[in-house]
Amino acid sequence: DQSFGNKNFALTWWAISEPFEMVSETHSHDFDQFLLFVGGDIKNMVDLGGEVELTLGEKGGELEKFVFTTATMVYIPAGLLHCPLNFKKVNNPNKPILFHDLFFAGEYK
Repeated sequence: DQSFGNKNFALTWWAISEPFEMVSETHSHDFDQFLLFVGGDIKNMVDLGGEVELTLGEKGGELEKFVFTTATMVYIPAGLLHCPLNFKKVNNPNKPILFHDLFFAGEYK
């Protein structure tokens, strides 16, 4: 059970082995969220093994695109606009980018 017994916490994860745009629409939630990106090389997890683009911004303000190639954790407070989330490059499909989505709500909406 990914919701940990309805404790208003959930954790999901994916192994990203090829480039794709995971989420295209900019949106926000009424809960806090953490996005964690880690490299799939167990001996060097700081090296992301690819390139990820994530857009963030305040409602009514400019959106800013962030690009990263090293392990990164992004805190997204409730109400912050985020996405598109685009996995632009994966260097080695045998060492995928490990993507974790942690959020503080009973359900994702």
